[in-house]
Amino acid sequence: MRIGEMRAQQGEKAFGFLAGPETHGRLPVHVPLHLLCGRTTGPTLVVQAGVSGLEIEPAMVLPHLVDELDPAAIAGILIVVPLLNTSAFEFEQTNAAWDDKNLNALGCGNPRGTVSEQLIHAYFSQVIAPADALIDIHTGARWGYFRYAGVYDVGSPRKAVDLAVDLGLPQVLLGQPEDESMAFRAAASGKAVVSAWIGGGPGLRDHREEDVRRTRAAVLNAMRHLGMLSGPMEHGDGPATVIRAHTVLRPSGERGLTFMDKTKRGAWVKSGEKVGYVIHPFTGDTLQEITAPRDGVMVHAGASWPIVPEGATLAIFGDPVDTPGSPWTATGIAPREGVDG
Repeated sequence: MRIGEMRAQQGEKAFGFLAGPETHGRLPVHVPLHLLCGRTTGPTLVVQAGVSGLEIEPAMVLPHLVDELDPAAIAGILIVVPLLNTSAFEFEQTNAAWDDKNLNALGCGNPRGTVSEQLIHAYFSQVIAPADALIDIHTGARWGYFRYAGVYDVGSPRKAVDLAVDLGLPQVLLGQPEDESMAFRAAASGKAVVSAWIGGGPGLRDHREEDVRRTRAAVLNAMRHLGMLSGPMEHGDGPATVIRAHTVLRPSGERGLTFMDKTKRGAWVKSGEKVGYVIHPFTGDTLQEITAPRDGVMVHAGASWPIVPEGATLAIFGDPVDTPGSPWTATGIAPREGVDG
């Protein structure tokens, strides 16, 4: 297996950098990655994290997991990218420092675009395009706390749902909001793609061990699901609850300190029920009560911290999917009307 100048023979590991373009000041731009080439043939799985420079929790566990894995016990190829957006990490920001681009909004990149667009083009074409499956790990960074696996309604969602259910996260969200991310483009091309949202917000302080366990288990479970690794699935949270998304709740424009009711994450709420509030940062007055727009389960989102940026996800609401007798043979989950799957 070869990526850029990196090479790994069967049964070997390698660590290196996928080279991208140079900046205007001729500084190198690259993506650090681990390459594990199994002793026997099998699928190729990409596990990427840190597309935002503030989503740092996965980098605390993924390199250790790579150290644990023995390529001789693996079938296929595992590519692990613990922290993709290195420049944003260096400057403690979301977007790349080179050109202020959000790497999660550049699709497949552009070979003649800005520095970030060229980098994503090289990464997508050499790492994601040849892969069979992608686990795209995100956190809530400073603003949200998450524990769910999202699946887009494009490409081959059945394969993605099967994979998502096996990751071991408490909830699986059908109808992940469409975007311009690499993950969405990969899903649209027919690959099995799951966005695994784990941690963020208070999690780094209060739930670190739990979120490290969930991240580690998600990768190992994905490999077992794909037949790359033997052993039992690790489902520490029990069977996943599958939710068909119907509403994404974002800030209304009322500025203030925003708090979501964490006790309602994963619970059934009724239309009009209070799920959070916004308070004035100087007077403490309640500026807005945030209510559920309609009946449904509040997916493990929310718990957003004080001043959240426009467009941030406060919560996602959806309907539970009844599995018995459903026409979705592999998982018992029926696709949304009009969705190929």
